[in-house]
This record gives sequence, C-alpha cells and structure tokens, in this order.
Amino acid sequence: MAEKRQNPIIIRKTFNIGAADAESDTQYLKECFIDTGVLETLMELHDPRSIVVGRTGAGKTALLQELKERAENCIELAPETLSLGYISNSNVINFFEGAGVQLDLFYKLLWQHIFTVELLKKKYGIANEQKQFNFLQIVQTLFSNNKNKSRAISYLQEWGRKFWEETQYRTKEFATKLETDLKASASVSSDILSLGAAGARRLSEEERTEVVERGTRVVNSVQIHELHEVMEILANDIFNDPQQRYYVIIDRLDEAWVDEALKYKLVKALIESIKSFRKVANVKIIICLRTDLLARVLRTTQSPGFQEEKYKSLYLNLSWNRDQIARVLDQRVSSLFKRKYTGAQVSTQDVLPKNQIEQRSSLDYLLDRTFFRPREAIMFFNTCLELADGTSRISREVIKKAEVSYSRERIEALQDEWGYDYPLLTDYLKILHHRPAQFCPSDVTDEDIDNFACSFLEAHQKSNDPVFKLCEGYLDDRVEPAVLFMNLAKILYQVGVLGVKPAPHLGRQWSHLDQATLSEGELTPTTTLAVHKAFWAALGVHTKRYRDTDVS
Repeated sequence: MAEKRQNPIIIRKTFNIGAADAESDTQYLKECFIDTGVLETLMELHDPRSIVVGRTGAGKTALLQELKERAENCIELAPETLSLGYISNSNVINFFEGAGVQLDLFYKLLWQHIFTVELLKKKYGIANEQKQFNFLQIVQTLFSNNKNKSRAISYLQEWGRKFWEETQYRTKEFATKLETDLKASASVSSDILSLGAAGARRLSEEERTEVVERGTRVVNSVQIHELHEVMEILANDIFNDPQQRYYVIIDRLDEAWVDEALKYKLVKALIESIKSFRKVANVKIIICLRTDLLARVLRTTQSPGFQEEKYKSLYLNLSWNRDQIARVLDQRVSSLFKRKYTGAQVSTQDVLPKNQIEQRSSLDYLLDRTFFRPREAIMFFNTCLELADGTSRISREVIKKAEVSYSRERIEALQDEWGYDYPLLTDYLKILHHRPAQFCPSDVTDEDIDNFACSFLEAHQKSNDPVFKLCEGYLDDRVEPAVLFMNLAKILYQVGVLGVKPAPHLGRQWSHLDQATLSEGELTPTTTLAVHKAFWAALGVHTKRYRDTDVS
C-alpha cells in the first residue's frame, strides 16, 4: 500500500484518469477497457442485438472503438461524410414530401445501397478504377449464366462504375436518380418545384392527389427488386464464409449531421435497414443511439399499425452497476500511477480518504453522485486529482470542494443531453433550490408553484418548452398547481434529477436504473421524491432528514 513505499506517491494537478469523450481518451481506452459482456454480444453475428442504446456518457463510443480494434473487417461510416444533407436541400424531394409522398422506402433503400457498396469495396479492395473493373469482371463470370440474378448483375453494373469513389459521391448519385425521376413525373411547372415544400402548399387538392400518386409510383419503383436480389447474392454467394466476419459501424448519430426532421426519418430507415441486413449472416450493421434520440425517432415517425416491439430484439441496452464503475476507476488509477511511478501498484483505496464521509466510504460517496456511467465518475475523480495537487492522498475536504463544481457541470450536461425536448430544463430545477433532499409532492405549496410559474414566465418571453406552456396554462387558470408540479416532477424523474419511492414498502427507483418514465397515476401527493445526490451541492439541498436506505 502507499504507506509502505519508500517514495510515496505525489498527486499533481496535471494528473487525470481519462478524457470526457472516447475520441480523446485513446490511451486509457486501450489500456483500461472493461467489457461487461456487451462487446462479446455485439460481435456475435448470430445475436440480433446491434443497436447500442444508452444515455450520454455510458460508453457507447468506447465500445465501438474497442470493436474496431478487435474486428478484422470493420467499416466505420461517419454520418457527416455521407452527404445526406443533399436530400434535405433538394427542392424537388422537399416538394414531393411536402405534398404527402412517403419517402420512407427510398430512405431505407438508400441505406441498403450505401452498405452494399461499402461492403463490396471492403471485400474486393476496390480503391481505383482498375480494381472496380476487376470486380465487375468477377461478377459477370460468376453469374452471367444465372437468369435469376440478371437484375442484380445489372444493378451492380449500373452503380458499380464508381464504387471506388467516396461514399458521399454515391449518396448524391443515388439521390439524384430519385430526384430526376420525380421531376420527370411532375405535372406542375418547374417554378413551383423550385419552391420545395412551399410550392407543395400552393397545390389544389386535385393537383396534390395527382402529385402524390405519381410520386409514390416513382418511389416504389426505385430498384426494389434489384436490391432484393443483390441482398440474396451478398448472403449466398459473396459473404458466405463464416470465417470472414464483416462489421459496419455508425456512431455520432445524435450530432448535427443533417436537418433534425430528416434525421429522424433517416434513423428510422436505418433501423429498418439493419433488420433487412440480418439475412446476410456474416455481416452485422451496428449503430449507437442515445436513449433520448431513439425515443424521439420512434415518437415522431410513428405510422398506423406501428409496433415498437418489433425493434426491441435489436436493442443492446448499455448500463453499468456500482461495482463495474468502481473497477473502471480502479483500473484507470492503477494505469495512471504505473506510468508516473515506473510500475508502482496503486488503487483508488490508496488515493481516496480512509475515513467515511457522511457514513459512506469515500468511493461510495463519489459513486452515489453519478448515474453509474463511466464519464461522470472519471470527471469527478479528475476534479479531485486537480484539487489535491502536491498531496499523497485526496482528502475529504477536497472531495467536498470538487463536488461543488462537479454538481454544476452535471446540470450543464443534463441541459446538453435533454435540451431538444426540454429547452429550458435548467430553469426547472429552481423548484428544487434549498428544498429537502427527500419530500412529497404535497410539501410543495400552491405559493411555491405560483412563485415558480411567475418567475419562469418573467425569465422567458416565448418558448415551445412544455413547462413554459404549463406555466402559461397555470396563470390562465387552465392548469391546477398540483397538475403543473406533477408534470414537472415526471420530467425531472425522466432526466434523472428525481427518484421516486412509490410506497413505503417499495424501493426507490431512478430512471437510469429502472423504468425510464413515469406513467399517469404513478405520482400521488404522498409519493416520496428524492433529489439525486449529483445535484445536491449545486441546488443547495437540505440533507439532514435524508434516509440513505435505498442506495443502489
């Protein structure tokens, strides 16, 4: 242990155990990756789970980085390099979609086209015109006498002339083909087409019906049969060696790679394409989705007869428990001090205070203030290291001081994570300022609600934020004070600020550990609510009567 060393460790403010994002955390990821079983599941081709779902900071990108290291044949596609913005900027496509033409099938076929080309490029090393010519010769030799595969051969010959080009070129090429066919089918002037969705709004009902009929006919004829037969060739004739496993991975889908409205349609089509590619047994398409993005995609793209259950077999939910996060910290602390002290074995127990903090071990105290995600624990520990500069052990006072800035950072991170759904989320937390760590909805008085609603509306003149609208309804006597708070509490539960103890004999539940949302009726005036410890310091929460019997 540290006390037995002739040269005790000295902490410097420059020390850290990793970066907040996986892209900047390459050294620790390589040395300290911890597999909780999800990597093996993800790499298993016969396991359908290929959509990694988790909240921000749960390690989705780190998981894909490790897969890239281990997989022999791995193709990484960055959404921002696919030129999918070309679709959102196309006046012709926007016109037909604005008129009511459903382009879901086209978006799905676009993804299948992208995957097909990328896989063939990887398989045959198509990096220039000569190798592309050699590939087409192979295809013709293999299938020239097979009439059942003639359409697939024609498809590959048509689109294979530029396989060696960048992915963005082929995306534009495929979209341009649809654009040209739609334009040719249009029964309106080019001036109206050039206006995009605004042009569609000028159509009469009769004109709109004709546009939808013609446009739908075009969309439904976009190489459906040809692509289906190409998929059969991929499955039965090209990627048919179980010893050669191929992975296509896509990350960062939550970033701004395309217009938001189009993003949801494209992600939905991407999920559908993953299902279709399951028939190619030795290929696996893997994507990462943040929990909130997946929820928005499913909510905004629902169609009649929609069933979310058919997608759930594809989900791989990424979550951690207390012991696993403790291992993450321990391994990274060990790696840090090995590098700084030529191989010395140092654990978190050697660096953290020996004595308890508020009747919890110092490690548990730190972990209690996370959602059990690696990023949060790493960031909290890094702040402690920075403040412990020049000492050989992090003190209780340092942890308490670090907690203040860490707690504020957690609020900022919540806003970043949930800001699309709840633009004014940070202001919601004012209802919890200086409140007890544990309370019931009935403890929140009508005066509390009135003060909250008035100050909320004074701070913001106009907003689509759901709580802003509730506050407007309250001041107009359309929303009761209790209703406003119950809706606010459900949101705060969803984002992780509040935990709920539905009844005295039941344990406390949190959205990051239990069910993600609360349904109507699950909150009553006597339900016990608890503020998550990550936010105590920033919110000035009173903790004297807090019962710590439901810590996970």
